[in-house]
Amino acid sequence: MTQFWIAALALGLAAAAFVLVPVLLAWKRQGQGPERSTNALAVSIVIALAIPVLSLMMYSHWTLWDWGTGTVQTDASAGMHEMDAALNALEQRLAENPDDLESWLLLGRSYMSMQRFNAAAGAYRRAVALDNTDSPQVLADYGEALALSDPSGLQGEAGAIFERVLAMSPSHPKGLWYGGINAYENANWALADERLSLLLTLGPPETLVPLIQERLETARARAAGMPPAGMPPSMPSAEVPADEAPAADTVASGPAEGAVPEPGATDPEPGSAEQDAEPAAEVVAVVEPEPVEPDDAGMAGGDDGVIDLEISLDPSLAERVSNGTPVFIIARNPAGGPPLAVIRATASELPMAVEMGDANAMMDGVTISDQAELELIARVSLSGSPAQRPGDLYGAVNYTRGSSGPTRIRIDRVAE
Repeated sequence: MTQFWIAALALGLAAAAFVLVPVLLAWKRQGQGPERSTNALAVSIVIALAIPVLSLMMYSHWTLWDWGTGTVQTDASAGMHEMDAALNALEQRLAENPDDLESWLLLGRSYMSMQRFNAAAGAYRRAVALDNTDSPQVLADYGEALALSDPSGLQGEAGAIFERVLAMSPSHPKGLWYGGINAYENANWALADERLSLLLTLGPPETLVPLIQERLETARARAAGMPPAGMPPSMPSAEVPADEAPAADTVASGPAEGAVPEPGATDPEPGSAEQDAEPAAEVVAVVEPEPVEPDDAGMAGGDDGVIDLEISLDPSLAERVSNGTPVFIIARNPAGGPPLAVIRATASELPMAVEMGDANAMMDGVTISDQAELELIARVSLSGSPAQRPGDLYGAVNYTRGSSGPTRIRIDRVAE
């Protein structure tokens, strides 16, 4: 930065000299005659000195340099500043008019787009209290924010809220998704089948159809007392009673933009006061049943935000796995909460090299490319379920962006 200022000062003085030197020479040639103008010389000096001053003022106005932090502002950071300014204005408006329902909804959606799920839940809570129409869409938005901010996920208050949503609107897409996953994780296979089957008839996005069908197949197999597809014949079902089961690892994804909306329901886009009938893009939420003790592996992805992964299975565990056993690769915040991205593969592909990036993100607006640290988990699901069960095989590493080389995960542990 010092070199920059030296160069800028030199250029400014050169520009001033370019104007001032000819004027001084002309003024000197005029001698002491009456045509010699002192005022003209003074004006010329002022103009010459104003050139570097005006240049500095213009640079300060248009530069991307942040004088407070001493860093260059990118388009993303400039956008965040604009978002913060808009949020501040919205919060000020709500302080003056705390009963403005639309502003609370807009604030909640803005917080969701910024991944500030706790703040979003607070905003939606106020909106639910102010909503005299008991809109199932407002209630569903509140439930979604709670599911993403509460460590207990759908097993907490959020699950009860989605039951209320479905009682009010039995064909609500967001309610059917989260309600179906809640039933699935509580081993209520018939109810999960009913809700996810109805969701399929509403035309969810094509990217979600395989996930819904997979859960339907598992729920129907469980209801019929058969092991799900991909489970080794020699391995018994790892299902445990609901009252003894640990908090399950829920892989969920909800209707995103393009899903068939509930007639009459309105849902504004994040950051916009306009409403439409489509539910916001949902998340594939993974809540691990117990804390994983990851290995430290400070490997990082490329500049494009993609993480290069190399997944391998410990040879001592290979005999427990059949080729069709599903493998789930999960990225989440080390502090906890829902996952940011999920990849599904099969054990026949092990060892494998895969790339995980924003394309694998489970909710619009939530990315992994801007995460400095992540917890990466690779799990072989012997039960065939996306939820972790006793006996599943897994490995985990702590990932830090900034280093080079692939991130290696060795599946060498058994879930209890």
